[in-house]
Amino acid sequence: MKSFLFDANALIYWVNEGAEPHGDVSALIRKAVSENMPVFALASSLNDVYYAMRRHYSSEAAARESVRDIAELFDLVDLAGPFVFEALDSDEPDYEDGLIRAAAEALQVSAIVSYDKKAFQRSVVPRITAAEALTKTIV
Repeated sequence: MKSFLFDANALIYWVNEGAEPHGDVSALIRKAVSENMPVFALASSLNDVYYAMRRHYSSEAAARESVRDIAELFDLVDLAGPFVFEALDSDEPDYEDGLIRAAAEALQVSAIVSYDKKAFQRSVVPRITAAEALTKTIV
């Protein structure tokens, strides 16, 4: 069964209707959910979503609602010790990308949905955009 791990920027594009990739991300999530494909997000990515949406909306309630939408739909991945050490030792551009890669590889997802072109280049799990997932045989 196909499954996806969404990084923080893909999640932000989903909850921000004004973001250019919003339509593609929404379409991928709808397709995945309708076909019972698991969709994952790191629990730690919710912090990034919260802060981005708090700045965007200037509203505490709206930012929290964005986080709630993700928490209700996605399978949240808690960060265990091994993920932390794998991220610290990884060759990813930053720590968060290392966490996402470690989780994606442990979960054996089909792809990481991300718009970060520098990340996940050496991961065994491919990085794709939502548009790529919709047009390739990934979905």
